[in-house]
Amino acid sequence: MFVLHLAKFIIMNKGLLALNGILGAAVIILFYLHFTSSNASNTTNTSTENNNSNNNVIPADSLNQFLALDSNIAAKPIKIAYVDSDSLDRNLKMLDDVEKVILEKEQELQQKIKDEDARIKRKYQGKLTKFEKRRKDYTMKGPTMTDAELQKEQQALQQMQQELQGADQNYQMEIMSLQSKLEQEYMVLKTQKMSEYYKKVQEFCEGIATRLGFDFIMIYQEGGAMLHANKDLDISKYVIDAINKEYDQNNIANPVQVPLAQ
Repeated sequence: MFVLHLAKFIIMNKGLLALNGILGAAVIILFYLHFTSSNASNTTNTSTENNNSNNNVIPADSLNQFLALDSNIAAKPIKIAYVDSDSLDRNLKMLDDVEKVILEKEQELQQKIKDEDARIKRKYQGKLTKFEKRRKDYTMKGPTMTDAELQKEQQALQQMQQELQGADQNYQMEIMSLQSKLEQEYMVLKTQKMSEYYKKVQEFCEGIATRLGFDFIMIYQEGGAMLHANKDLDISKYVIDAINKEYDQNNIANPVQVPLAQ
């Protein structure tokens, strides 16, 4: 009996060992399948994201398809010349006459201010003289006046003094107003004349550029934005000569009238 029970026990233990082995192998297979599936999923997602990211980037070269290019946009050599501002100012006859007109206007307006200043001062001085004379009379005659006469004269002198103070303030305001008005008139004339001068220079430069094929004609001024200029590109003398010749020709038919100061 003992042998029979021992044989059964051994058979049962072998069965359990075999079952445990099968279950262990199944667990290993399940772990392998789980992690393999996760890695594949992550790889697929990463690949998809990279593909989407790459699809959103537009290569720089592909932007050319949006440009309406033609042969006129291609880079080309350019021709540049310049005129010297100081040389124009020294040698242009037209500028001399423009500056004379401006100077005459300035002198005319200054004279107007002087005349108005003198007129107002005379008017103020007349009132001041009357006040001082009456005050002197009051001082001399005061001892012989009655109280009522003294009070009346004092009130009159006080009123005259207030009028003088008001007249002085009005005088200052009138002069300042006149100066402002005449300065504005002067600036309008100066701006107009200088604009006409610059326009004439610009017209000649445009004509030269068209005739000789310049793309740019710039203006050089010492201390300006252009730090260096090749002397071979300076066309100032041609511009000056052309403008002076046309100006002389026009002045023969229509001499410049410079307004005289009044």
